Amino acid sequence: MLRRSRVSGSPGFAAVLSGLLPGLGQMYHGRWVRGILMILVPIFVVLLSGAFIAIADPLTSLVLRNAPAFTFLVAGAFFTYHLFTVADAFAGKLRDVGSLGGRRLVDYALLGVVCLSLVGFYATAYRGSAPWAGFFAKVFAPLAQQPLTGPGSGQESAPAAWTGQERLNVLLLGIDSRAGDPTTQNTDTMIVLSLDPMNRTAAMLSLPRDIYINRPGVLVDKINAAYALGGPDLARKVVEDLLGIRINSYALVDFDAFTKIVNTVGGVVVDVKRPLRDEYYPTADYGVERIDIAAGPQVMDGDVALRYARSRHDSNDYSRAARQQQVIGALRIKLTENDMLRGLPGILDHVGSAVQTNFDPANVIPLARFGSGIPGDSIRSDVLYPCGGDYPHCELTYSGGENGFFLLPDAAKVREFAATIFYDPQVKAEGASIEIRNSGGRAGMAQSVADRLAERAFSVSIVTNGSSARSAVLVRNGAKRYTANALASQLGGLPVDALPSGEQTSADIVVRVGSDFRGLATDLAR
Repeated sequence: MLRRSRVSGSPGFAAVLSGLLPGLGQMYHGRWVRGILMILVPIFVVLLSGAFIAIADPLTSLVLRNAPAFTFLVAGAFFTYHLFTVADAFAGKLRDVGSLGGRRLVDYALLGVVCLSLVGFYATAYRGSAPWAGFFAKVFAPLAQQPLTGPGSGQESAPAAWTGQERLNVLLLGIDSRAGDPTTQNTDTMIVLSLDPMNRTAAMLSLPRDIYINRPGVLVDKINAAYALGGPDLARKVVEDLLGIRINSYALVDFDAFTKIVNTVGGVVVDVKRPLRDEYYPTADYGVERIDIAAGPQVMDGDVALRYARSRHDSNDYSRAARQQQVIGALRIKLTENDMLRGLPGILDHVGSAVQTNFDPANVIPLARFGSGIPGDSIRSDVLYPCGGDYPHCELTYSGGENGFFLLPDAAKVREFAATIFYDPQVKAEGASIEIRNSGGRAGMAQSVADRLAERAFSVSIVTNGSSARSAVLVRNGAKRYTANALASQLGGLPVDALPSGEQTSADIVVRVGSDFRGLATDLAR
């Protein structure tokens, strides 16, 4: 005779518990070790697999290339595992199939309901994740295709990694790409978008496309030719060298994709400050057309928004840059309305592969939430301007002749201005009080240093005079060491020491400016 084992509790209820969380039904039957293992195993597998995929570039590329299929396999694996845990919880401690006949009808009914619920749950989860899989496969195609290739490009060097603490600098490239014509790959738009995650601020700096880059072996041409000659990698390197900052990643959008995105979100609201008329707006078939946009707030569809952002004949590249930033800001606001970020995969599905980036996919969702939460008045927008005009600052000079029109950058001025926009967020968050002490430097030098450091988010509290001494950064509050080291770097590599016991100050850090002081790091680049 086959002895039947007794099962404590309701098998159907155990199945329901494991349906809610794999392992709970096993614990309900008193099988604690088995239940805990069933909870921990999938967590361990997910963490281990995720670490391997994130660390091993070939695996990352493989997953991104086959993101839809990978999503289906993952959903199927979790469904199978979950179904197994439910069946195991229903069986309890029984060791043979024949003993399952002792269940009540209600237990089998509960088991059936749980199984059907799992089918519905995982089918819904897959339908919801499949668009995101397609989104990642399209947008992160550059990561999936290693080495990255572009028009005339070689292998792309890895971009600077982002830790989530420092500024995130993204190079936005708007490409004038026309079907069947590989020569129209110049970047009509180049904007560095910078996010400060610690202080919840952002900045946009537009680079006029006529900036002349004279770097033999890298680029000797206008900056907007960098992408056409060397792909996004060369564009990134040129901008890094020009601004003296690191670019963590790039985002590439062609005009057709931009138009489709704006149309998909229902248009953007733009307040046109002054009427815009352009008699010679270029068309896709190499002709021209007239555009006329009235002043005032209005909803723009994709075509009108593109024309508003691109037109340059009615004004100049600098007002056009401001209009481009205005449209980007309007699009950001639109994407944050009614939780539209959830529909981002659907939006990109209409665009195809015309939007691409090499940004780390793992940071996309947190970054999107952070970016959408930045107040509009915390976003700084600016442009590199030429000297000789009525502009708030200038870093470029006009140059023209038989070879065309160029804007020549003053490297020191450009880097000095960039330093005020792309400041170190940890320095600002730390808020260390700083005393600038004239210790033998020429008259006015300490105040000049204080003013320039204040523009870079350093909290200068006082400027004083002291006895002659060598230039140095002196730390009174050891908890502000990060700021001290950042100051030393900004000031051309000054030594960092502890504040001597005989020197009194209420500040956390003292900067001595002596007769040996050579200037800020940007001065040394002149």
